[in-house]
Amino acid sequence: MDVCVENVFVTPAIETINAIQATAEEKDREASSDPHHGHRETDTEQEAVARGFSPADSSETPKAETAAEKNPWSAWAWLGVCKNSTRKIPNPIPNIVHVDVDAFFASVEQVLNPKLRGKPVLVGRGCVASASYEAKFLGVKTAMGFREALRVCPQAIVVPGQYEHYADFAERVRRILETYTPAVETAALDDFYLDFAGTERLYPDYEATLRRLQAEIRARTGLSVSVGAARTKVVASIASRLERPRGFRMIAPGEEETFLTPLPVEKLHGIGHVHAGALAERGIATIGHLRQVPKPALQAAFGEVIGQQIWERARGLDGREVLLPSTPKSVSRETTIEGGTIDTEFLGGLIEYLSERIGSTLREYGKQARTIGLRIRYVDHFSAHQTVRLTKPTNDERELLAAAKDLFGKLFTRRVAVRLAGVSVHNLETDKRQHELFDTNANRRWYLNRGLDSVRGRYGWNAVFYGNGLELREHYATKPNGLVLSTPCLSR
Repeated sequence: MDVCVENVFVTPAIETINAIQATAEEKDREASSDPHHGHRETDTEQEAVARGFSPADSSETPKAETAAEKNPWSAWAWLGVCKNSTRKIPNPIPNIVHVDVDAFFASVEQVLNPKLRGKPVLVGRGCVASASYEAKFLGVKTAMGFREALRVCPQAIVVPGQYEHYADFAERVRRILETYTPAVETAALDDFYLDFAGTERLYPDYEATLRRLQAEIRARTGLSVSVGAARTKVVASIASRLERPRGFRMIAPGEEETFLTPLPVEKLHGIGHVHAGALAERGIATIGHLRQVPKPALQAAFGEVIGQQIWERARGLDGREVLLPSTPKSVSRETTIEGGTIDTEFLGGLIEYLSERIGSTLREYGKQARTIGLRIRYVDHFSAHQTVRLTKPTNDERELLAAAKDLFGKLFTRRVAVRLAGVSVHNLETDKRQHELFDTNANRRWYLNRGLDSVRGRYGWNAVFYGNGLELREHYATKPNGLVLSTPCLSR
């Protein structure tokens, strides 16, 4: 059925507008010699109203809306000439939503083994990587040593953790979230930000939609999540963590400062125990007290960047947007080492593996990195971190590894076991590399990396690896998409 909307509606509307304009011009030309001009003008206005227009002075005398104005699909609406719109603009919603999986590792273990449900569960080796809320209610905290944790909660069940399953559950949660909005950012393995801006007409009952999302994740994965909604990331993340597990909190636009005022400063993202202690010494215990401190004083105490950040977030301000996976700002891979080690060969192999994963991720996104950083943490919780700018941007893991090993030589200066190693790259830019005219080795590396990516994409990551990876495979189990590390590598 060949029907042209423009021929049926739009063209007559344009002809009508032209006819009215011609009539108005003709009346204007006769105005000077017509004593009844005022009456003719009134007749023209009545004719315009009959055709769907309002007179120019309609702001003084309200007119009833015509059928054409009420119908959003009429020719008038298509042309944008309706003076009055019957479609109300909905009130602004707290469009940033933070979804946090409650006690992620422990919850996955309880799903995999139903006998653990309702019981205090501790996941990890040497220290608590995750604790179920049954254990947390008794005083167990994350990163607590097992000796102390079992003293606090003697009936706790300790499991080493099935880390190969955690990333799969995180991906299942993410796929559910993407059915509600495409703007989903994975901040961590169990940490997601969503942006519902522009969905007001799709979800007229916004709160019911978020509660349905929470219930659907519970029904389809067995995991409980806490949800917080606000206008900024910092407020949404605080809201989601206040009433865990299965927490739900919405902060309406304009109520951010009222919500934050009575909360302790430790709840504010970016303030750790050290900063909280320094503030407590000055009598600053709540975010409301912190808001009274002038910005220059915070910058003098914590540095210009951190002080500015604390000042803004105490007021609920946060310029960070929800980042889509297609536009990463940085990429990092890190893992803990159970019990720690001082074996430099093993640490070198681990750094090589992390560099491989970063190089592969950069090539997947078509990016190159200009800056690389290395972070190590010792068993006594002392951390060392350093970044360096690369000579030229790259996504070749051999070049990344060379820079990472140089940093490791500078940072590993203590005869203390290392319990965490992490490699990160920043200042990413689009890969616009061309073949080198004189550096044939660089061209060979380019083809080799693409060949590795192709083989791994078809047969799995462990189908091919460098020689130093043999030692790692003696310590870690393998799965099709890589090694089963003690802590799943996180990507940002």
